[in-house]
Formats: sequence, C-alpha cells, structure tokens
Amino acid sequence: MKKYIIVFSLSLLTLSVSAQKKKKKQGPPPVVKPISEPPKVIEQAGTSESMPVMISMPTRAADQVRIKKTDGQEFNLEKLEELASTDLAQVKTLFLGSSISGKKLSSEILQKIMDEGNQMESLEISNLDISTFPEITAAHPKLKKIALSRNNLSVLPASISNLTALEEFDCNNPLTGLPSTFAQLKNLKQLGLNGNLFSTFPKEIFSLNKLSFLYLSGNYKGETKLTDLPDLFEQLPELKELGIEHAGLSTLPKSIATLKKLEKANFSFNQFTSFPAALYNNPELVFVPFTNNPLQWEPFLASVKKIKWSGLFFLNDTGLSKKQYEQVQQILSKTDVYYDEMND
Repeated sequence: MKKYIIVFSLSLLTLSVSAQKKKKKQGPPPVVKPISEPPKVIEQAGTSESMPVMISMPTRAADQVRIKKTDGQEFNLEKLEELASTDLAQVKTLFLGSSISGKKLSSEILQKIMDEGNQMESLEISNLDISTFPEITAAHPKLKKIALSRNNLSVLPASISNLTALEEFDCNNPLTGLPSTFAQLKNLKQLGLNGNLFSTFPKEIFSLNKLSFLYLSGNYKGETKLTDLPDLFEQLPELKELGIEHAGLSTLPKSIATLKKLEKANFSFNQFTSFPAALYNNPELVFVPFTNNPLQWEPFLASVKKIKWSGLFFLNDTGLSKKQYEQVQQILSKTDVYYDEMND
C-alpha cells in the first residue's frame, strides 16, 4: 500500500510541476523515426538459401460497426451494408463509423435502425455522410444517448420529439436550427451542439429545464455567428456547465447571473473586450476558459476587480502583455490565472 501511495504522490507532484502558471509555450517534442524491421525470412523447401519474403500486415477495415446486444454479447461487422440483413431487435448499443471521409450511410439502413432498434440505449454515428436523420415512428423507451459526430446534418426531423427517454444528445454537425418539437425532450440533461451554423440562439433549449450541461460551438470557419443570447437563462436552473465558443458575443444577458449551480463557464473565441458582469458573482464558478477574446486593458482591468469567485481562469491569446497578466493575478489573489503566447 505504501508503494502505491508514494507512486501516486510522485504523479501528483509531476502534474503540478508541468502545469505551472504563466508558462511559455513549449515546442513540440522531437520526432523519432521508427526503426523498420528487416523483412521476415521464410526458408524455401529444397534449397540451401533463404529467400526474403515481405509479409504484409492486414489493413484495418474502413467501416466500423460495433454492436452490443441486450444479453451482453458483443460483435463487429466488417461493412455497414451488413446491417441491412442484421436483426436489430435486441441491440443495446450501436456504433457506426468510418475511417474514410465521405463514406455514405444509406437512408434505408438508418431508417431500419430507428424502426427496429427499440431496445437501444445508445446510438453513435461518426464520420459518415448523412444529410438527413430518419423519422422516428417507433417507440424507443430505453434510448438515452445519441451522438452524431462529423456528419452533414443541417436539420433534425420534427419527430425527434418521440425520443422522450433521451438524456444526452451530442450533435457535431452544421445545423442551422432546431425543430420546435425539440422543446419536448424534457429529460435531456446534456446537450452539445458543436459545429453549428446558428444565426440565432435556439429558444427551444429554454424548455429543457433539467439541463446540467449545455455547450454550443459555432463553425470554426465562421460562416455565421451568434452575436447575442436571449435573457431567459433563469429557465435552466440546473446548469453546471455552460459554454458558447466560436461566436460573436461581446456581452452576456443578466439572467446568467441567476445560475447558482454554474461551475464551468466557457466563452472563449468570442468578441469580449472585458469580463462580463453576469459572471462576476456566480458562487460555484471554479473553471473559466476565456481565451481568444480581444480584451481591452482598461475595461478588462475594471471588470476583473469585481470578480468574486476563485478557481482557474484561462486567458490565452488575449493580446495582453506579461506585465498586465501579472497585474491581473495580483488582483485575483484567490484565483489561478493561466496564460500563454505572452506579448512582452
């Protein structure tokens, strides 16, 4: 037992040293080229010499289909098309993906999954070119998690409201909005809408009063950007994490100050010139990434003096000088200020 305690303590010490505040950006580690193995030699029968023969390693299948059934049995399929002849009635978790960009998944297979997989608890679809999500006509009393990542979805069907058991919905796609029926997903606790193309904040979200995690990130290329938020956040009293990145926000609504359980607030990659008043006094805040904002020193300094929480405050790439960062740290004596890319 003492051995494990010592190893754990050393690990903590190593982590604390590596996470020093106000550190300068380090370069990437040197690239080490792997030493290739010599070709394997297979001795030819009936000869006195050995002939070098290159043995090729099997390549990984491009399609990835992982299935876990309600009885605990797990298996993989080699091709997505095999789902067309697979019994999905007893599937508990289903993951579909591809290592090749642009790989298409047929709408017929998607519809079959939603029609027959009424015992599913989790569905994940990654890096597959799907532009529409199938209609939900069958009951899914156990489906609690859906993750749609790196697809090509711009809209969701109105029938998504039939997924009444859903607790987690993660959609990293170029959505342009949410259907009004999305407001009926009353059991949602975690919602991630990254890579979106929202021009306005979807008000349907404010009907989801069990949300504890809400994260929206605009398309990093910046085709469209949110510039303001509705002043309705008092309708989400359970929020513990709130993040809106890659947007055009410069102010926050006053109602965010009513989020008494808020522990993490991430408003990086926006247009703030000072720290928003709505986050001065949130009593539970302990983790605040605020990087890549065009801070103006005098307004920002005045706002920093009003901050009442303590925890971690990240200010990377904000254009401040090392001296200014140090002054912020002196003012926020109970807060750890981290920064990089210092401008001396």
